[in-house]
Amino acid sequence: MSVKNISADELRNLIKTQRDKIEIIDVRQPEEAEIIRIKNSKLIPMNELQSRLNEIDFNKQVIFVCRSGSRSGMITSILSQMRKDVTNLEHGIYECFADGKGENLEIDESMIDRYFN
Repeated sequence: MSVKNISADELRNLIKTQRDKIEIIDVRQPEEAEIIRIKNSKLIPMNELQSRLNEIDFNKQVIFVCRSGSRSGMITSILSQMRKDVTNLEHGIYECFADGKGENLEIDESMIDRYFN
């Protein structure tokens, strides 16, 4: 299976129109998720993913996210080789924040500048 990538706009549209049909998996570290996260996403750090795959509902459209799209891209590549239907948020949470449309984000404003700079 090939890796599917979606943009921040496409993710926002899915959240708005098909929220109950998608599962967003954040593969960053807990301290990163405390600074900025997508509302209702599930945190499964990359280093825990193999032992926690059973927590993911692959009957839904599974979208992996990280800060820039690199870690989640690596994960989706591996899982697609395992014949899992998965999607990567291209450019990660950074794109969701950088475009100024953060309505689906929970943000610690006191830390956000340091996280992205």
